[in-house]
Amino acid sequence: MRKANDLRRWLTAYLPDLKKNPENLSIYIDAGQINARRSKTLSFSYSYALKVTIFDFAADPDTLMVPILAWIEKEQPQLLQRADSRPFGFEAQPLDTEKFDIEISIDLTEPVLVIPRPDGSGYDVDHIPEPKFPDSFAGVHASFLQGFGNTELLVETEDPEAVLTPAVPPAA
Repeated sequence: MRKANDLRRWLTAYLPDLKKNPENLSIYIDAGQINARRSKTLSFSYSYALKVTIFDFAADPDTLMVPILAWIEKEQPQLLQRADSRPFGFEAQPLDTEKFDIEISIDLTEPVLVIPRPDGSGYDVDHIPEPKFPDSFAGVHASFLQGFGNTELLVETEDPEAVLTPAVPPAA
């Protein structure tokens, strides 16, 4: 279940407080299921709720929500195509006038391609990426090194691994 580790790396890259205090980030998998049908291969998919808890969060909530939406665009874009326009849920518990514990819940899938080796020596397993939607964030043609809310810089990273490549190529 690689998406849990990927989201941890992503959030740590975009939220400097988590880089300094990694103990304030908890990620776990809830209600996991294996989805499979009898077929010529043993291919299947993981289906689970990814629970992300950030303790003692004292920043503007936008600095958390923007990177999560960008990660969803990269890793589970169909959540942004939902009819109810709700790609994930959250709960927040105020600790005082400045800090919250925030829990994010994202329903994820991870398709896994399993192909028997021709010599019968086992299986090759590949975690295939989610399909991309051609109209995702139409008009956005930039890498995600910075995120702004109006004119205010909300998030920033220098981690090249955290760059979100656009789903739609820029017009020539």
